[in-house]
Amino acid sequence: MCISEVSVTHGSKPGKKLSASRRVIFTLLSQLRGAGLRINDPHLGEQFFGDSQATLQAELQVKHTRAYRRVLMGGSIAAAESYMDDDWDTPDLTAVIQTLALNMAVMDKMEARLSWLTTPLNKLIHGFRRNSVRQARRNIAAHYDLGNDFYRAFLDRSMQYSSAWFRDASSNLEQAQEAKLRRLCVKLALRPADHLLEIGTGWGALAEFAAREYGCRVTTTTISREQYQFAKQRIEKAGLSDRVTVLCEDYRTLEGQYDKLVSVEMIEAVGRRYIPLFVQRCQELVKPGGRLVLQAITISEARYSSYARGVDFIQRYIFPGGFLPSTTLLQQTLSEVSDYVVQDVFEMGSDYARTLREWRQRFDDAWPQLEDRQFDERFRRMWLFYLCYCEAGFMARTIGTVQLTAARA
Repeated sequence: MCISEVSVTHGSKPGKKLSASRRVIFTLLSQLRGAGLRINDPHLGEQFFGDSQATLQAELQVKHTRAYRRVLMGGSIAAAESYMDDDWDTPDLTAVIQTLALNMAVMDKMEARLSWLTTPLNKLIHGFRRNSVRQARRNIAAHYDLGNDFYRAFLDRSMQYSSAWFRDASSNLEQAQEAKLRRLCVKLALRPADHLLEIGTGWGALAEFAAREYGCRVTTTTISREQYQFAKQRIEKAGLSDRVTVLCEDYRTLEGQYDKLVSVEMIEAVGRRYIPLFVQRCQELVKPGGRLVLQAITISEARYSSYARGVDFIQRYIFPGGFLPSTTLLQQTLSEVSDYVVQDVFEMGSDYARTLREWRQRFDDAWPQLEDRQFDERFRRMWLFYLCYCEAGFMARTIGTVQLTAARA
């Protein structure tokens, strides 16, 4: 059964009227399709929207009615903020966000009608975070310099903060992350004589793996001080300092030419304005005939235009200055500003959904120790929202992940 109006009154007081903010939001939610959303309101009781027969069913509890007003004024970012402030809660945050992600037309209406006051402010803040060489370091530090111990608490043993590749259902996170590394190296066609450039070191897992397993030389760069120090120590401990050079340099200032280039989920931090420059640099830094492999989180083609015009929760709170390209944008840019020829595009968005689920479970398990490090409850709820927000996006296919392989002419 598809319920298309606000008609549920379980627990409601007779004659209780909807506030203006509730009325507008409930009217929009009455258009939900393909999933069901049950809202437990402290004054009105149970309200149901969408399709009661759908497989996906979500539930949330409104704890403070100011949540309606906040969402009315601030749209999806305010919905996240009100969750962070415990105005509402849910036993399955991913299901709530996935329900909304499957109804993006309804969510777009909500954004257009409701967030007229705060959208300009969010765009202004995002504009100030544009990734100049100086600002890029600040943006990266805001996320990655939370401390290596923080990330160690929920990542796999190799400290990879990017999608794993689960070749089969029986693979665990550690196995899937190693499978991802091996696939990248295979697509690069690495040989012992190669000198590989990696833009975006992370904590050094790929650089160590490529040098150890394929015998090549690796130069890797990051602009995160925390990651730089960690990766240098990791390479020294692995006895690979003669083959791996760790730099703390922006991709725009790198010099020389290399046989192959790899970049794993770094292009999202470049920013929309700088994507052509990044691709241009990928050409300048690779010898003719060389290869490029990018692993990138992408926005769906259908969502690209509206996404490019706005600012979302991730850009506001998690990755300042960030921007997700579409697969088409990546391919067009490679064609327009370089002589790279795309050879393969491998989609692995479902693998990222599982990776995020694993991270979230580990984050929950590790929280008592993290809390002792002075991360507060609002921070915890922000990170849970982030992890669930991304997981739901991959499940609803509003975002994806690709490994793109290209070769210079």
